[in-house]
Formats: sequence, C-alpha cells, structure tokens
Amino acid sequence: MELGDAERTLKSREVGARLKGLLDWSKAESVHYFEPLRELMEPDISPFITWLEDEYPKLKLFTPRRIEGKWELVAVRGGQPPAAPRFDVVVVPALGFDPRTLHRIGYGGGYYDKFLATQPQAKKIGVCFEAGKLEQSPIEPHDVRLDLVITEAKAYSLKTRRLG
Repeated sequence: MELGDAERTLKSREVGARLKGLLDWSKAESVHYFEPLRELMEPDISPFITWLEDEYPKLKLFTPRRIEGKWELVAVRGGQPPAAPRFDVVVVPALGFDPRTLHRIGYGGGYYDKFLATQPQAKKIGVCFEAGKLEQSPIEPHDVRLDLVITEAKAYSLKTRRLG
C-alpha cells in the first residue's frame, strides 16, 4: 500500500481520533503501544500518544525500541519496566486484518503474536488503514485475535469488552 505523505497524515489523524474516543482511558493504568515505522506505512499514532501523556499523567506508557540491535521495552516517562509486565491495553500495528475474525497480518516475524499471547488480560487493539481490510486472511495456530481493529473509517469488533 502506498500513500502520499498528506494522505497518510490525514488518515492517521482519523485513526488517532477514533482511538481517543474508543475507551475510558482514565480506567487504564498501563498501555503498551508501537512507535510507527514510516517505511512500513503504519498509521502514525504519535499525536494520540502525546494526547494520552497530556490527559492522563499517571498512565504508565511503554513501547518497544531497538537499542543496540535488540528490541527492549522502554518506560516512556522514565524508570524501569517491570520484569513481567501486564498491560491493560496493547496497541499494535497491522499491515492488514480480517474484519470477520480480527486477526492481523503483521510483518512475518511473529513478535507481536508472541507478545500478545503473554497479555491475556489486555484489551488488544490493532491499527491499520482501511485499505488493509482483507476478504480472508490465513490464520496460523500461533496467531492471536485482537479485540478491536481501528482504521480511519471504522472501529471493528466482534464483541464488546469494557476496560475497567
């Protein structure tokens, strides 16, 4: 999928606006999110994360970052992440998704599926551009279903599960 900078920015803003209204964020204590990689055409949720930081100063935010060639979990506001973190909400990117099953298509490494499997208590939210919606996606035994998928056009869910 190829989007121009202006179109990607507009669609990313819509994704962020949907994320803001999605949950009662005041009930979350910890959120794990991804930092978008421009070369992978992921929605840019950076303004949404800034909004979370401003609106919910007690919210603990964590993100994976590549440090010296290795992925490490970083506490965004400083400090050390817990050894076995348990998040209330996890926001992950998707190249594509199946709206019937809420399985995501990732980048082939299995990083997020392995990670999501360790977070059964978390509300799992995928973000993707609407163009990534698939008629059908292959599902492998290790794939983890999301609770919601947010695009610039719509929020997809199979069931309603409130946070808190």
